[in-house]
Amino acid sequence: MEKIEKINKEVPKLGEILINYKIITPQQLKAALDIQKSTEKRIGEILMEKGWVSQDEINWTLGRQLDLPYMHINLESIDHELSRKVPEYTMRKFNFLPLIKLDNEITIAMADPTDEEAKMVIQQIFGKKIRIVLASYKNINESLDLLFK
Repeated sequence: MEKIEKINKEVPKLGEILINYKIITPQQLKAALDIQKSTEKRIGEILMEKGWVSQDEINWTLGRQLDLPYMHINLESIDHELSRKVPEYTMRKFNFLPLIKLDNEITIAMADPTDEEAKMVIQQIFGKKIRIVLASYKNINESLDLLFK
């Protein structure tokens, strides 16, 4: 397995990016962070549940800030052989799907590309360099439901 390396340079957290683009207020971020302390939910999920942002706003913001392509996932997009190497729980916890392996690189669809823990876990699982594309939480979860039904 390859040595674990920092996958991306330090990137701003989702909440900071959303504030920077004036999509949410600092007060909304603080409220969401307070809720997050007592749940296992991601900030983006909490902000959407509160109705403060839409999935499209989160995806647009992340894609613009991080210069990542946005992709709509379907069952044919997923590399089923790669997905069998990862427990369903892990893919759901970190909201990702393995899409394709090319040479020494695996392309992963993630709902939150700022999640450094997720990127480290993914790289440990596959032992390869990862390339990230952005997909919505909803799209990833629906694809996981189809993949594991």
